[in-house]
Formats: sequence, structure tokens, C-alpha cells
Amino acid sequence: MKTSLLFLILVFVIGSVNAKPPKPPKGYRWVLNVQFSDEFNGDKLDKSKWQNTYNGGWLGRPPAWFNPDAVWVEDGKLKIRSGILSEPKGRNGEYTMYGGAVSSTTREAHFGYYECKAKASQIAMSTTFWMANDKVPFEGTKSKRDSYSQELDIQEAIGGGTVHAKFKNGMNCNTHYRYIKPGARKEEFISKGTGTILRSNVFDEYHIYAAWWKDANEVLFYANDNLFDTVMIRTDVSQKPFDRPMQINMVTETYDWQPAPNAEDLENMDINTAYYDWVRSYKLIPVNEKYGEEHSVDLYTTEVRIEGVKTKNGLAIDYSYQVNSNATLKMTLIADDSKEILTKNLNVLKGYGHDSAEVGLDENLKGTYTLLIEITTPDSTEVLSSNKQTIKI
Repeated sequence: MKTSLLFLILVFVIGSVNAKPPKPPKGYRWVLNVQFSDEFNGDKLDKSKWQNTYNGGWLGRPPAWFNPDAVWVEDGKLKIRSGILSEPKGRNGEYTMYGGAVSSTTREAHFGYYECKAKASQIAMSTTFWMANDKVPFEGTKSKRDSYSQELDIQEAIGGGTVHAKFKNGMNCNTHYRYIKPGARKEEFISKGTGTILRSNVFDEYHIYAAWWKDANEVLFYANDNLFDTVMIRTDVSQKPFDRPMQINMVTETYDWQPAPNAEDLENMDINTAYYDWVRSYKLIPVNEKYGEEHSVDLYTTEVRIEGVKTKNGLAIDYSYQVNSNATLKMTLIADDSKEILTKNLNVLKGYGHDSAEVGLDENLKGTYTLLIEITTPDSTEVLSSNKQTIKI
């Protein structure tokens, strides 16, 4: 029992460290989008990627002001602390407490897979991970009042407070198409959301929150690497509602439907801080397209999988692989007497790829064989991962 328990703990830890996107479509691979990814392993915020204010000028929803000094990097984590202001801020003194906002410096995050590993504070303020952009005129119009914007909420959590328990133990997601009709003044929302219950409260441990923004109409949501729902974005106004790039945001704020935290909670250093272990973003590119951006962390547990085999008119092998650097993929067909019938080597580029290969066979070749597929170093001297399957020809 002790051995089994230890094994499960190790699997859980390794799985958490090596979170990854879902299997890519055939012919493509996931690569890290470095501009929108960070392990937070330094001693300060990387200003080439992030700013400690909201990119767009929003100061926060009263009574909580976005305090730039509430944001810092330490112990491999991005931290955002909430607290009480020494004196009110704002034109009418509407800000009496503070949270914080971290936004990407650019607004070019487009279709792809976006995830973060976070642990919420335990007070009545949010711990969030979301994307948004500014309003632009509808196509064919010039007035800024005839305009729209997009918002993709990957996770909205509230570790304390009294309203809506799902924000304490769940992943809460939404898609908002925000627009002002031609000639109107009031902004309207077209929204469609989803959610799921997590294995523990949002403040008890780190959870991984992710979304595959697939295209202008579809978003898939994942909690701790598990797909739980797909949202087809409403098309009431636009046939392609999520067509534009957005910025990434990690924000702690107050809401108008949840009473703000009390002074005791805001001053409690044990519960008033939100933690982000990392944020990672990936984009899909053709499986054989070179991509030169480097990253400092090994994202993947190196492995290769046989996804399917067809033996009619030759050998068609569907495979996937994960590698942190360029490698060689070796396919070998082996007979019962261990004789190698054929081999085929392919170069694979770093990332998480999915592809297929075709191998010609002697028309007289019949019987049962072992298909061995291996990931090796580029010079083929070291096997990094292997997978095999018995096939009948």
C-alpha cells in the first residue's frame, strides 16, 4: 500500500510539472509561444513580457485599486497581494483597498493554448486568468461607438466571501462578445460560459487552468490537463466573434456582486496573496516547420506513441511525440525471430507533434510482427523513449 501511494504521489507531481497541451491535429505540433510564457524564476517581473498595471488603463473596480507595488516575483512565483490603502484614492475616494493586475505588454496573443498554474488567495477577492482586447469599430463603420471587443475568461476564482460557492471549488469560464450597437450608448454583452468542480478548493493547492482558443468560434476548456467542455461562441452579432488577438491578464479584484473583504482578511498575510507558479502559451505550426524561439524549461516528458496503424497497401503509421530538443524518430518492423524486416528514420523538431508516415512493404510479407517506434538523440546513439505494438500483415 505504501509503495502504491508513493507511486501515485510521484505521478501526480510529475504530471503537474509537465503539464502539456492536448494532442495536436495531424500534421501539426505545439511550440511554446515565448512572448506569453513565463516560469517566474527570476527576482523581478520581466518587463519585456508583462507590466504591473492593467494594459489599457483600467485602475480596478472600486473599492479595490490595482496597486503596482502589490505585484512581485519571488521563490519562482508571481505573487499579487491584497491590502488596505493608507488613504483613499480616486476622484471621490472610491478606492479604499487594493489588489493588483499583471497584463501582457503586447496584445498579440491569438489562436492557441493558454494555461497557468495558480493558487488563489483565501479572501473575498478574485484570482483570475483571462484575455481581452480593446473595442474597434465594426467592419464598414468608422464611429468608435459602433464597436466591439472580446473577453475570454479562463478562470475566475474567489477564495473567500459568502456568495457563489462554485468560485471557491471550481473553474469558472466565460466568453464575452462586448459591443455597442450603431447609434446606441450602452454596452451590451453576448456571453456563453461553462465551468467544472475541481479536486480541491482553489486556495488549497495549485491547479492548472487552460483554454484552447481554437478559432474565431470555438474554445475548449481544461482543468488540471483534463478537457471538461467545449464552448461554441455565440454568433448573434458576428459570424466570427473571436477573430482578433488579445492580451493576457492575471488580476485580483473586487466584484459588485460579492461583498468586499474585511480589514482582518486583507491584513492577514497567510491568506491575502494569490500565487502564479507559471503561465505558458503555445501555438500550432506545421509539424516540419522550423521555429527558433528558445525556452529555459523542459516542458515535456519525452515520449513517443503509436496512435494507429494501417497495413493495407503498405504500412501507414500514425504517431505522436514530445521532445524538448530536435531528435530522430526511428521505426522498425521486427519478425518473431527478432530479425529486423525494415527500418525508417525521420527527423523530428522540438515540441509536441502528431503526424503519420508511410512505409512500403514487400507484397509477399505476411504474418505477425512487432512495430517498434523510438525517439533517439539526433545521432541515434541513445534511445529516449520507445513504444511498440503487435501488428498483423
